[in-house]
Formats: sequence, structure tokens, C-alpha cells
Amino acid sequence: MTKFWENLQYVVLGGLIIAQCVIGGNFYLGQFIYLAVNALSILRSFALERPMSDKVKDISCFAITFGIIAFSYLTNAK
Repeated sequence: MTKFWENLQYVVLGGLIIAQCVIGGNFYLGQFIYLAVNALSILRSFALERPMSDKVKDISCFAITFGIIAFSYLTNAK
């Protein structure tokens, strides 16, 4: 099972690349891809018992992405 969590980083990397490619054309799709792979990173950090600094980084990236989505939605909602 450890190998699964270690290899999940390739999915995260692929998701980050895809999000970067689509964000210009579809902001929300790109941001939700970022949000999903940030969530995977959080799960991976806890499953692999990574250091607290890695967990804080992953949770912070998730929170930043969530905040960007929320702020964009609230400022564009009319």
C-alpha cells in the first residue's frame, strides 16, 4: 500500500500540469483540478506519515486554492 501512496505523486504532478494548461480557457475547471490534486496531496502526506511541514504545506495549498475559488465566485456573482 505504501507504493500506491508514493506513486500517487505522479497523478498529482499530472493534475497540476493539466490544471495549468486549462486554467486560461476555463478558470473554474483549472482551479477545481488544483483543488482535487491538493486534496490528494493531503491524503498522501498523512498516509505516508510525512513530516508536519509537508502536511502544513499541502493543507495551505488546498486552502489557498479554495480561497481563490470562493473569492472569484463571490466577486463575480451578480
